[in-house]
Amino acid sequence: MKDVSMANCRSRRSLLDLPASRWSEVLGHKTGAGYRGDQVANWVFKHGVFSFNDMGNVPEELRRNLAARYTVVPPEVSARFESVDGTQRFLLELQDGQKVESVYMPYSDRVTLCISSQVGCRFACTFCQTGSNGLHRSLTTGEIVGQVLRLQAEQGWLSRSVNVVFMGQGEPLDNIDAVIPAIKALQDPAGPGLSWRRITVSTVGIVSAIQQLSEMGNSRPRLAVSLNASTDEVRSEIMPINRRWSIEVLLSALRDVNWRKGERVTFEYVMLSGINDGADDARRLGNLLRDLPAKVNLIPWNSLPMLPYRRPSVESVERFRVAARETGLDVLVRYSRGADIAAACGQLHTSEVALPSDTLS
Repeated sequence: MKDVSMANCRSRRSLLDLPASRWSEVLGHKTGAGYRGDQVANWVFKHGVFSFNDMGNVPEELRRNLAARYTVVPPEVSARFESVDGTQRFLLELQDGQKVESVYMPYSDRVTLCISSQVGCRFACTFCQTGSNGLHRSLTTGEIVGQVLRLQAEQGWLSRSVNVVFMGQGEPLDNIDAVIPAIKALQDPAGPGLSWRRITVSTVGIVSAIQQLSEMGNSRPRLAVSLNASTDEVRSEIMPINRRWSIEVLLSALRDVNWRKGERVTFEYVMLSGINDGADDARRLGNLLRDLPAKVNLIPWNSLPMLPYRRPSVESVERFRVAARETGLDVLVRYSRGADIAAACGQLHTSEVALPSDTLS
């Protein structure tokens, strides 16, 4: 059952667009009851209550007033799929009927929530399903924060440590004006209260926005860069953004970031058989990253029947890993979770079905 009719939400302002610590200021200006902002935030972020009518310690008249002006309802669950490894893919419906995907990944000591920043993607990486239909629109700050709230609520609220990764649909730095406020809202002590260490933003490498993100100072989240090639020729073929910002321009921007002591930037390297998985690629990669505080995640491509690539063999992945480590790189092989429900890296595309089993080998 939906918390509140979506049609009723569209004409009201979402408080989720603001950090919870500002709710008192907003409510005080509009209702004269600013001190109730902390109570409302506590219901939303600590108890998963998204209807003002259910906030028992808020006076009834004020509840009606708030319900007429505001909403705190996160995106609604349209469909849910569960993997054999415990991963869950959520198809979430936004107030205008558009849909995005978020992924819940449980581990023994933590939970990782993979959230989207856009409906679709404009960057058309050739190995990624999300960009195949282009960009429909960017999400609001409240729609981004709302994904975290919805996934937490669907799990009965989470007691384990929570990590949030901007690795769902869309390019986060293409929606920087909503993503930075969303990061700040997720870090707000009156809201989720996540530290910068528990938030990771993944990007194809929008250099101008990397510079904006770096200006967040000590609140800047971790950064992951989708590199996926060791030469401009190959990267431009599989990632058209490289035609605007070459590998060297991207790496130069990363060298200018004021990395914190002990912090490292993660480079994601999706491995495509016969294209970027050779030992020479591994050695070039090591040379490219030698003067950055880098770690590399090797991600064997997650098969999609509509795309013309092949997943590399286990032996090929291991040869690459060994060759890269010989250059001094810190390299890990990351096998994606949730591939059987189309929840793995590169597979998100607002599908209401899981992948057929013959695509998973």
